[in-house]
This record gives sequence, C-alpha cells and structure tokens, in this order.
Amino acid sequence: MNIFAWIGMLGIVFFTLLPFVKKKNRTKKATRVAIGTVAIILGIIIAVLIFDVNYLLAVIVGFALMIVFDKKTYMKKRLIIYGSIILIFGIAGFALSRENPEYVLNHLKDNPQTTSLYLVENGVELITYQSDVVRPLASTVKMLIAAEYAMQIDAGLLNKDSSVPLADLSRYYLKNSDGGAHKEWLKSMHSEGKVENNNVKLHDVAKGMATYSSNANTDYLIDLLGISAINKRAKDFGLTQHEAVYPIVSALLIPEHIKSESMNGKQLVKKLKAMPMEEYRTLAEELSEQMQEETIKVEDLTFDLSMKLQKVWSDKLIGASANDYGKLLAIISNDELPPAASEILRDLLEWPMELNERNHERFTHLGAKGGSTVFIMNDAMYAESHAGDKIEIVLLTDDLSFWQGIQIRKNLSSFESEMLGSEEFRLKVQKELSEM
Repeated sequence: MNIFAWIGMLGIVFFTLLPFVKKKNRTKKATRVAIGTVAIILGIIIAVLIFDVNYLLAVIVGFALMIVFDKKTYMKKRLIIYGSIILIFGIAGFALSRENPEYVLNHLKDNPQTTSLYLVENGVELITYQSDVVRPLASTVKMLIAAEYAMQIDAGLLNKDSSVPLADLSRYYLKNSDGGAHKEWLKSMHSEGKVENNNVKLHDVAKGMATYSSNANTDYLIDLLGISAINKRAKDFGLTQHEAVYPIVSALLIPEHIKSESMNGKQLVKKLKAMPMEEYRTLAEELSEQMQEETIKVEDLTFDLSMKLQKVWSDKLIGASANDYGKLLAIISNDELPPAASEILRDLLEWPMELNERNHERFTHLGAKGGSTVFIMNDAMYAESHAGDKIEIVLLTDDLSFWQGIQIRKNLSSFESEMLGSEEFRLKVQKELSEM
C-alpha cells in the first residue's frame, strides 16, 4: 500500500467515526454500521499487508461486502442502482481487460519524443524508430550485467557454484523498493531447497537478478564484477551510446543523503535535477560501499520517496539506445560469445521458455529482460524459431503517465506476441512508423 492508499483507507475510517462526536448520533444502528465498515477496512489492510492480496482486488471485495451487509441494499430502488453500477463496471472492466496490440503501436506513433522501437529479422533491420536516442533502461541494463557475469565465469575469474551468504545480499536490500522482487526470489530459493546454511549459489544470485529482477542481487553483482569491467564490456560489445553503470539501490538513498534540515521537497527535487551525472554516479557508488560495509544500516530504512523524487531517480537511471541493446541481443542470439559464456547467459535470460511450456512449441530460443519504473516500461528480447528464423526486438518507453503505464503493461505481451508471430503485423508496424 502506498501513501495514497493509506490516506484513502484512513479517510474512510475517519469520516465513518466522525458523526459519533455528537452523542445523538451514537445509536445502536449507527454503531453497528460503523463497526462493520471499520472491520471491512481493517480486513482490507490485513489482506494486503499480511496475505499479499492485490490492493485493488481487496478494495473491490470490501466494497461488495459493504453492499451485501447493508440492509437497504435489498430495497427495489437500491437493487436497481447497484445492479446498474455492477453492469457498468462489468462492461468497463471487460473492455479494459482485453489485450490490444494496437495500443502499443499507437503509443509509439503518438509519442516519438519518449519512445523507441528496434526490430531486426534474420540480420536485416526492419524498424529503427527513434532507436538512436538514449533513454533510461531501468532493469533492462541487467542484461549487460548478466553478460559480464557470464564472461567472467567463462574466464575462470568466478565460480558459478561458489556460496554467497544471504546476509551479504541483504546489505543491498532496501525494503519496499523493488515491488517484492527480492522477497519472491528468496521465497523461491527456500521452496526449492536451494538455501543451505543461509547460503545460496552465485549462479542463483544471477538468476534472481535476471528472472526476478532483484535489485539487491544486481548491486551485489555490480560490486562483485566491478563497475569498470562492466563498462569496458559495453565498449567491447560496441554499445557506443551506453552510459556508465552505477549501483541502482544506493541511488535511492541520495535524496536523504543530500537533504538539509532547511530544504523543502521542491528545493530537494531542484538540487537533484541539477546534480551532474558524474557526481550522481560517484555518490551512488560511495553510498553502495557504505551499505556493503554496513556503515549504512539498510535494514533500518524503508523506501518512501515522493513521486517527484522517484521521477528524478527514474530519469537519472543508466541509459542507452535501442540500437545498443539490439546489438547486444544479436551477439547473444548469434552465439558470438565463447560457448560456455553463451550457455550461461542463455540460461539466465531464457526464463520465458521455463515460464511457459507452450513457448517450446514456437521457439528454440526465447530470451528477454524487461525494465520498469512508475514512468518507464522497457523490454529487450530475442527469439529463434524451429526453422532457424531469428528476431530481436527492443522497446523503450519513458515519461509514461499513470494511465499510459497501465495500458502499456497490459498490452505489451500481445504486442510482442504479434511482432514475433505475424509477418503481416511486423510490416504494418514498420510501414506506420516509417511514415512518422
């Protein structure tokens, strides 16, 4: 639950109990209704915080319970009103739940300043829409980090079966900052019996970064691999527009680190925006080192940045162009890495083949790494059919509104499925974007 959800829930409780300030309103009937309402609100909070129920689903169920337990509901007039509301919401919900690949295409056409699309089929560039523009990568950068990890394993610099204490990873974990990714990875490690004496294998840490998108695992690997090595690898791969890598989690601590007692939120945002990227990266590295050394006790902290501060953080994330990640995808898909490194990297990135058995019917290989913030939705993927046909796709979007973010997330899968499976749709997208 974010701050707005808390305000909403507590607001309902407040206005439910407010009439009881006057003694005349403290009737048995009013008290019974108030107790029921407060109980439902508490139930929603408990369901979300303790049982990880989706907030929106919990609110809908709570609203339905309020209607069911209200005796007035069963009056003819109320039945008509509530029936109409349910019908309207049902129709709207059905319309909104339908996946529409055209939405992503239309968003690309309507927002050339904030979107990029790159598509290569069998080595031939079909779409290079704004693909030379550097945009924030979010977690898509983890594909490069995974590649450097694979290369260092291949070179014998690291052992993928070496043990990593969970305590070492927790030093990089900032509560509530990754959408539950790190917790989900830990849960899977325990359920699969892969935690021994509170240690996991290094390769499982890398898989937690690639499959679950754990930021804690990412920053651990950035420190282990070395920032300079990762940046050099980007150059060796020919990623000419790739910005320098820096730790992701520690950057979230920068606002609090530079804030003075006299500084208000607006001034803090202004100072962060004005901070040169070199200074910003250096500070993120210094804070990450303090997290590793436990000078900063990250377990005592909780992610709680305002949307304006999150926007600055999102804008300053490591950037690259769609062209860059198209090159990286081609290197992987065309097996241009040493055989052992290629096998390791495919194992990290081809989680979609494990996630959905039906993908085996369509592809020999299917690998991907997405990346998102409240304002970003990116994806980089490669695919190879059983006939040997190959496709690489990179989609980058930035400056998404709340509604645009919902729609892109809902329709991205169908858009990519059409791009991978329909030559007619690929040619349509190529034609319409080339006319922009």
